[in-house]
Amino acid sequence: MNRRQFLQLALALSASSGLSPLCSLAAGAPAPRWVVLDWGLTEMALALGVVPVGVAAPQWYRRLYSAPALPADVADVGLLFQPNFETLRELRPTLLLVTPGHLMAKAQLEQIAPLLVLNTYSSSPLEQAQANLRQMAGALGQPERAEQIIATVNARMEKARLAVQPYTDTPLYLAHPLEILHLYLFGKGSLFDDVLTRLGLKNASQLATSAQGLAMTSVDQLAAGGRGRVVLLPSYPQPDISDITGSALWRSLPLLQPENCITLPDGLPQNGALITAVRFAESLALGLQRRGRA
Repeated sequence: MNRRQFLQLALALSASSGLSPLCSLAAGAPAPRWVVLDWGLTEMALALGVVPVGVAAPQWYRRLYSAPALPADVADVGLLFQPNFETLRELRPTLLLVTPGHLMAKAQLEQIAPLLVLNTYSSSPLEQAQANLRQMAGALGQPERAEQIIATVNARMEKARLAVQPYTDTPLYLAHPLEILHLYLFGKGSLFDDVLTRLGLKNASQLATSAQGLAMTSVDQLAAGGRGRVVLLPSYPQPDISDITGSALWRSLPLLQPENCITLPDGLPQNGALITAVRFAESLALGLQRRGRA
């Protein structure tokens, strides 16, 4: 997909999705030349209608994020925390969007372009994502675009919240299977747990989590955890988890029976932002409506 195709697709989607990834840039104004060194920030740049001239490891964004789509002609500027400085200079960016983790290279990066430093880890990921979007829209000179996106996301979240009200007494385990024996559970500090709270749903996991809101556990420990539904979030490199869910071990555990599991679509990354959050909320609401109470 090239830039022209991206814009055409975005226009087509905006009418049906209610969340256009486009903003109206001032007539005659040059397109901003942003380079983004974080995938969650890339998601938000695209939501604002900015196609970055360069992104760190763009092939990984395309593998992990289903939306918004990243055009094929966006330059690869290297690894997330080891960008290629020569490529950065050649792209002549007007702004570099980075995280605090990039500040070890602050001196070198500032020689190339001004920096917009945005924190992507927070105990309240949804609030942080909104704050980041507002800063990005401010840098674009269109603060109203952030408010428009946030209002649309909030409206869709509220619709999802109303849809899941019959299931507020059903605890949910949010799980990313690693292999047959082990999985990650998303808990406090994760984007997905924050969305659960927003929807009025219960997270069944009480395990201590990492800074990213993750806790690794065994399938046996999960199965001993008690009542609830298991929400499975597959992702690259194994978006198809049927060999895991169909294994003899999983089939032997009542909590992990197919009728007690909800498998969400691929492309909902743990480091996503507002678009990922609302897609997760809507996918979860649909899954709960199909499965019912535990």
